[in-house]
Amino acid sequence: MKITMLSEIDYAGSGYRLCEAINQHTDHDIRIFTGKYYNPFGFPDNSKWERRFVQDRINESDIVHLKGDFPPVNGRCMGFNISHKPIMITVSGSHFRKKEHGGYEKYTLKDYDGLIKTAFTHDLLYEGFDIWIPHPIDSTRYMNAWKCDEPMMLHIPSRRDVKGTAFVEKVFAKLEAKGIKCSIREKVIHKEAIELKKECCIYFDQFNVGFYGNSAIEAMQYGIPVAAWIRDHLPGCPVISEPRDVDMWVSRILKVLGNDMRNLSVKTKYWCDTVHGYQAVAEKVSDIYDFAAI
Repeated sequence: MKITMLSEIDYAGSGYRLCEAINQHTDHDIRIFTGKYYNPFGFPDNSKWERRFVQDRINESDIVHLKGDFPPVNGRCMGFNISHKPIMITVSGSHFRKKEHGGYEKYTLKDYDGLIKTAFTHDLLYEGFDIWIPHPIDSTRYMNAWKCDEPMMLHIPSRRDVKGTAFVEKVFAKLEAKGIKCSIREKVIHKEAIELKKECCIYFDQFNVGFYGNSAIEAMQYGIPVAAWIRDHLPGCPVISEPRDVDMWVSRILKVLGNDMRNLSVKTKYWCDTVHGYQAVAEKVSDIYDFAAI
């Protein structure tokens, strides 16, 4: 099938990665077109397109896939007419997330009526959003690189409010008082962030939204154990999670460090490859496309 993906904001490249995975591991032909946005991670800029070309491709497509929280309005998205095509949406952020869960809740669930409804993070599976599409990452090409010669906790927030950095600071302060090295790094380029993650013992991701994000899977692909607050924990998920209580987190991390962490690293790498790996995600999305095109 031919699929056209439209994304107002593909900030961390999850839409780009999804298209790359589908093109590599299925027979589908998918291309993403984005709005103009700040692109801190260096993914290809797909915002400079000729509008007639995009509309022609939409007209030729079997499915239009919207990546992001913005539903079509009067059959249009980003100015393009998509009303004559099956439409699938994958929500992924704060504009969709409920206020009680730290989001803006800019849209109601009714705004998405008539769409095939999916979400990039498990915490966004609200009523009617029954399909989780894990954030994709090309993890199987990398070996497990985890080592913990000296325990070091790491947190690299892109946005302190979303990541819950204030909470992490409190946990790190108590861990440091017990002799555990902790580091919070900000405003580092993407390539440097990856290298820093490969050197840490446990990567602290986010503690406000109720699930882990792209930054976490970038650590997990190397077998780096991840800590994050997960609202509804998934069976088999190796991410270290506790309620948002500082003392509970300190106790849990000390307990994890006191055990042999090699098994946790192996489970982390396996989870990333089999849940978030390009082939696994592409095959799952392909099945959804088959359903959407009926």
